[in-house]
Amino acid sequence: MPAAELPLLIDSTHKRWIVASGFLGAAALSAYLTYRELSPRELTGGSTVGLWYGVIGSALMVYAGLLSALRRVPSWWWIGARQTWLRGHIWLGLLSAVFLLCHANFRWGGPIEVLLWVAVIGVLVTGVFGLLLQQMLPRLMTTRVPSEAPYEQIPHLCRVMRKRADALIDSICGPVVATELDIESTRAAARAAEDGKTQLRAFYEHDVRPFLGERPPRSSPLNNPLQTEARFGKLRQLAGMDELHEQLGQLATLCDERRLLRDQERIHFWLHSWLLIHVPLSVALLVLGVAHVVFSLYY
Repeated sequence: MPAAELPLLIDSTHKRWIVASGFLGAAALSAYLTYRELSPRELTGGSTVGLWYGVIGSALMVYAGLLSALRRVPSWWWIGARQTWLRGHIWLGLLSAVFLLCHANFRWGGPIEVLLWVAVIGVLVTGVFGLLLQQMLPRLMTTRVPSEAPYEQIPHLCRVMRKRADALIDSICGPVVATELDIESTRAAARAAEDGKTQLRAFYEHDVRPFLGERPPRSSPLNNPLQTEARFGKLRQLAGMDELHEQLGQLATLCDERRLLRDQERIHFWLHSWLLIHVPLSVALLVLGVAHVVFSLYY
């Protein structure tokens, strides 16, 4: 996993951000509620207090959104460390919700404001969900995938494993050019043959070779380690397999390695899939925020 995509873990370095944002949020909320009780007029988003809360909340949202832009200028070292911006993205983004809520006086508002609130809630919910995933999934990956491979290299590793398996099977059964028709005919021959090598070739072409590819079939029995062990156990008992236990062990090991890579692919997908919703909602929030400002100024 590239360094730029490393998950953000909540640790002791976030303590100051949590305390500061929590204190500012509580203070801002208390001040607004106190002023609202003492004010002779009903506060609105267009009042002086409401405008200040709206400006501060919008500024915090903009700051949080600038994180995506920073990825395009990695050489700008003077703007601060990316980890600092990541922490600000989380805690100041959450803090902005308090100011925006006070700006709206705890009301939904008109149609544009309702859409704006839906975008705000969506951004916050998906952001928190993504943050929770980043706390749990890396630990799960460490447990289930002892030797993590760079995600971008997984397709290449699959091709390498398949070539190794092809060479291994060819050394046992002899080279063959397999087509879909060849595979079916080989399977038919294997059902009728007592020769273990014939059945090994059929098992390899139908189950093992597709499983070692970049997109293993979801229905493959090799997805299950118990079924994999059972299949290889049956092969070891066939005629002519007594001297091939080492080669079969190597083939089984390749299947185990591909299964670990598949688990890593799944964890990586869930680790980043939330961005497919979070980012579009963030863009919608920006557009709706601009529309809200324009309509408020002209109407």
